[in-house]
Amino acid sequence: MPSTQKVGVQFKPGIYQIYGGLWPRCRNPVGQSGGDYIKACTQYAKKIGLPILTSHKVTSIIREKPDSGRVLGVEVDLGNGKKEYWKANKGVVAAAGGFAANPEMCAFFDPRLTKLNTTNQPGSTGEVLKAIQGINGLAVGMDYIQCIPWTAPGYKHTADIFQAIEYTVFLNKEGKRYVAEDARRDVIRDATLAQTDQTVFPVCDADGFDKNNEYYNEMNHRALENGTLFKADTIEELAKLINLPPKEMAQTIKEYNEMVDSKKDPLGRSELMLSHKIVKAPFYAGPIGMCRHHTMGGAKINTKAQVIDRDGQVIPGLYAAGEITGGIHGSNRVGGNAIADIFTFGRIAGENAATGS
Repeated sequence: MPSTQKVGVQFKPGIYQIYGGLWPRCRNPVGQSGGDYIKACTQYAKKIGLPILTSHKVTSIIREKPDSGRVLGVEVDLGNGKKEYWKANKGVVAAAGGFAANPEMCAFFDPRLTKLNTTNQPGSTGEVLKAIQGINGLAVGMDYIQCIPWTAPGYKHTADIFQAIEYTVFLNKEGKRYVAEDARRDVIRDATLAQTDQTVFPVCDADGFDKNNEYYNEMNHRALENGTLFKADTIEELAKLINLPPKEMAQTIKEYNEMVDSKKDPLGRSELMLSHKIVKAPFYAGPIGMCRHHTMGGAKINTKAQVIDRDGQVIPGLYAAGEITGGIHGSNRVGGNAIADIFTFGRIAGENAATGS
């Protein structure tokens, strides 16, 4: 398959550090981030005559024997009460995503995540991963479940003013910073879940709002309308709108601005991310909480994207790519790296399945 640009993905100019990215190395598509890849690849599939079937659910993977032999195909629920067995000519590629949209499955590995919302798509519920385990496939890293800030507990909507993290600080309900905002996602997850009501507030100024709107303009303006993002001409006024103590919040912002001058943060924020003071009115803030985002655990694969069994052997005829796999990102997926994972191993899996190698 050609590169994403060749199939029609257009990118915005400029490189930035996405939340959880740890370094400025992210580029955004012109449109709706991940949706742009799907739209372009869908059009390319149509162009080359590759059918895309919806409302078809894989209910099991068929192997010669329950825990040995070659994978022969899959059982498919057609969505109308009928099932069919589809034979694979050379191989089966599992690319069904993770299980972040399955609260019970996530809670089995991390009980803290039971009542959280999810940012993942509704189909990320883990059934195909379970099917792989059912034919002796090895699953690794299942307790590595990533969360990111999104909709706060008790809210239906959110704003996003933390994509350009160098413009933003996170405050708890006491009006204090509690974590380095450019830290690893698992570090921020654990710190946020320990805060009062598991709810915190990203804060930025007018420059930060404009910068974040390069990525989430429509969402942020809707949030201003529906009461999940607030703005004010002073920090003290903003604190009152979001029910934070004005004196403490103003002192926190003052101290942060001094850190930008000194390039030193007691919480460990890097010098590179101490680059923009929060000084230009109006100021913005809104409630966010942790949401289940990405599951780093899944089927163990090798460099050929072949699935490995519990004895460390290749399962012939079975390949996997993307979030359904485990062992790729370790305990923390760096922001933006899922794209590299998906397209790199997706291409490897597709090529090897097509040739039967």
